Amino acid sequence: MRSIIMARTAASCLIVMLLFWPFVDRPALAQASANQLPIAVVDVQGIMRAAQAAKAVQEQIEKRREAYQTQVSSEEKRLRQAEQDLAQQRSVLAPDAYQQKVRDFQAQVADVQRKVQMRKRELDETFAAAMNELRGALVSVVAELAEQRGIKLVLFKSQIVIAEKSLDVSEETLQRLNQRLPTIKIDLPPLK
Repeated sequence: MRSIIMARTAASCLIVMLLFWPFVDRPALAQASANQLPIAVVDVQGIMRAAQAAKAVQEQIEKRREAYQTQVSSEEKRLRQAEQDLAQQRSVLAPDAYQQKVRDFQAQVADVQRKVQMRKRELDETFAAAMNELRGALVSVVAELAEQRGIKLVLFKSQIVIAEKSLDVSEETLQRLNQRLPTIKIDLPPLK
């Protein structure tokens, strides 16, 4: 109910603004500098991509992913060889003994698949935790910048259709973030 009232109020304000827009003194409006407006725009997605710490995290994750891939390739090669050996033993082994070896092989395959999924989950969770740390630092930087400049409202650039470029504080925010948090050390278990 409250959201309906708020939506109607916002629509009414928009209609009133559009009705009176032709009568607004545009030169006087243009003279108001962006510094006088207590509003800022921040490109959070762009900052999260461009931050030094984000790049460091991505590099660390990628190195670990490559190391895991090397291990997985080795395991796959070992399993292919074991499968070939098992196929050759089929005619030599008794049916019960062969079935036991098939079950053992299937258990090895399932174990490798479990390890691969566990490692993927570790990487995903580690990446998410590092990005949350970066996001927290970003919010802190934006809050400090807003306080220093007397900014009352900070909007996501992705939510804005049109905004004056001088309202965008993304570059300064990125510089401050890079100074505050140049890297994030991720904690992953040692390779086995």
